[in-house]
Amino acid sequence: MNKIIFTTTIFALIVCGFSNAGIIKEVESDEKCLTTSLQITGITAVAPAGGNIVPTNTAIDSTSCLGFVTYPDNDWGNNPNPNMGGLGDGLLNSETVLKGKGKDKDSYYVPGDYFLTNDRDSMVNLDGIGEANDPGWIRLGGAETTSGGEWNFQYDSIGNYNLGLVIDMSFFDNGTWSLAVDPSAIDFATAALGRPSVFDHLAFVMKGPNSGGDDGSWSIYDFNFNDLIDDGLNIGLGDTAYKFDGTWDNNLFINNDALSHMSIWAHDPPATHDVPEPSTLAIFILGMIGLVSRRFNKHL
Repeated sequence: MNKIIFTTTIFALIVCGFSNAGIIKEVESDEKCLTTSLQITGITAVAPAGGNIVPTNTAIDSTSCLGFVTYPDNDWGNNPNPNMGGLGDGLLNSETVLKGKGKDKDSYYVPGDYFLTNDRDSMVNLDGIGEANDPGWIRLGGAETTSGGEWNFQYDSIGNYNLGLVIDMSFFDNGTWSLAVDPSAIDFATAALGRPSVFDHLAFVMKGPNSGGDDGSWSIYDFNFNDLIDDGLNIGLGDTAYKFDGTWDNNLFINNDALSHMSIWAHDPPATHDVPEPSTLAIFILGMIGLVSRRFNKHL
């Protein structure tokens, strides 16, 4: 279903006043990104406690990536508001950016369905009118600075609901990360979005130097849990909360240039989304927006 929102995106640009902004273009990837650059190394039940279901000495690669992108040489759309996954609201929801000078300005965007390639992936119909054309990506937050080897993650809100109350993202210079969320966050997200929440993707936007050279300047890495279900990832349903741990390539950008900033997004499909058995979708809610972290359980 990739690229189905292109005509809707054009219409949205015209409505928003970009009809004279030149050509509307998808960002171009040099296709040199590697899915091994972002991995999940651990999924553990913490309430009640359980063991890591990722086999020892193995890792789950991101299922796809976009990048590296050299032009525009900076990511954008990092302040979605109300952050409910609406078309044009944020980078992964096809928000556009103008680049160029004078009459040569063009509009660039990342298709909101770029990573929605599984048969069970779907868009969202936020206004309840016509077909579902809202990509459904929610920005969890991002980081631009570090302190003591850890990135200072700033949490986004869904409307007036501050995600920092229920999620704890840790991202370290040493190439590791973890995602932890209070189990009450399922009800929290459902109230914030006004619909039952079933997150089935986790995407990392990684930004390097503006003059990225051969390997580009930024890229996106997506974990599609629908694909991981199809590949046999076996995670139980119920009220269990999980903790996700992972790695990232801290030499991701050419000449070992340091990461400039990063952000994390989750995809929230419609409530009618088909949930297979056993389902990673359920644990992704309990994991991404249902984990228990060191912030919430100091004794762990």
